[in-house]
Amino acid sequence: MPPNSLGRRKLENFIDTFIDATANLGTPKIFRRWTAISIIAAALEQKVWIISGRRPLHPNLYIFLIAHPGVGKTRTINEGRRLCGDLPEFHLAPVSMTFASLVDALLLAERKLIRQPEGTITYNSMFICADELGAFVHKYDPEMTNGLSAFYDPTPYQQTRRGTQGHGIDIQIPSPQLNILAGSTPQNLMGFMPDTAWGQGFSSRIIMVFSDERIQVDDFADFGPPRTAELVHDLKIINDLYGEFTITAPYKAAVNDWRAHDEKPIPAHPRLIHYIVRRRVNIYKLSMIASIAVNNSLVLTEKDFFTGLEWLLQAENFMEDIFKAGAVNADASAMDEIQHFIMVSDFGTGVAERRIVNFARERIPISSILNVIKVMEGAGQIKCVRRDKATNERFFSSISAQYPQQTVDRSLKTIMKSVIQ
Repeated sequence: MPPNSLGRRKLENFIDTFIDATANLGTPKIFRRWTAISIIAAALEQKVWIISGRRPLHPNLYIFLIAHPGVGKTRTINEGRRLCGDLPEFHLAPVSMTFASLVDALLLAERKLIRQPEGTITYNSMFICADELGAFVHKYDPEMTNGLSAFYDPTPYQQTRRGTQGHGIDIQIPSPQLNILAGSTPQNLMGFMPDTAWGQGFSSRIIMVFSDERIQVDDFADFGPPRTAELVHDLKIINDLYGEFTITAPYKAAVNDWRAHDEKPIPAHPRLIHYIVRRRVNIYKLSMIASIAVNNSLVLTEKDFFTGLEWLLQAENFMEDIFKAGAVNADASAMDEIQHFIMVSDFGTGVAERRIVNFARERIPISSILNVIKVMEGAGQIKCVRRDKATNERFFSSISAQYPQQTVDRSLKTIMKSVIQ
């Protein structure tokens, strides 16, 4: 490998530094970690690899940050996008695209590297970095999702379009590749992906990272000097790396031991069945990124395996929560509104049931109102605090919901306990 013209790296660990340097964003640490993972993957393009199944495997990833509004996925993704924008000859995708415009943009995202003794190496790599999935893809389109699946691996792509005067346009991309970092709310993701889509190739390639942890930061705190220049410096060095990874014997032993234990723990949600088959590939990709986060050696060690596994298990631990959070129907939304109405209307003596019914009839069918109130009582959202002696009318108060924060940064020892049992 030729010496790097940018000199030595300045950071002990790119990912840890990015996490610390973005603490002022007030966003979940797990989001900042996976954003750093994504920008390393994007910066590497098709320039590093391992041989798996006799074919090169590159560390590109499709990562979705999933959260309710206000958690901070947009701030985190935009910070990663800004860092990548400083890379030379780096190709960031337009935010809003049809599949045809995606192909056109990827066709223009050509890179030519002159290496010795290999000669000129040509490939097409692009980074889709969209803070909202709905801005990138307006609606579910099988042509788009099938195309995104095709561009996950750098296999040759060909498309023929109808041209003018009867002449077709032949588009050929010998080695196309995408990295994706996108944000979405659980509801938007569930609305975008129909049930049938979870059994297809695109969804199996996505690593979904969920958090509902709301971080409060002191707006006037001293977070120390910005680390942007150092991060950009090291990201440029990472972008300049080239070559095949050496896989050490301890790394192979760790992988084989994990496989001997059936790759546990495994997500159990039925919509993740097809995702499960790609977990091992994700581990290999994350191991490469874990290695490059700390040095340029292109050597995979046992530590790199366990770091990649820890990252993946932390994400998988909350994947099922995405489906729960996204399954909010009209009745559930109306119940939240009713609860809020009772809370703001209660001045200590409860809110009359007739007032609640009048409020609810504008939001749900009249035939459902009394049943919804009963369900809310059973769920502990509201409670009857008194009855009027003259009319026997009930009065209700709201029971404030408590939302425990997630603890996502668990120790490796705690996470790995279920692996070795």
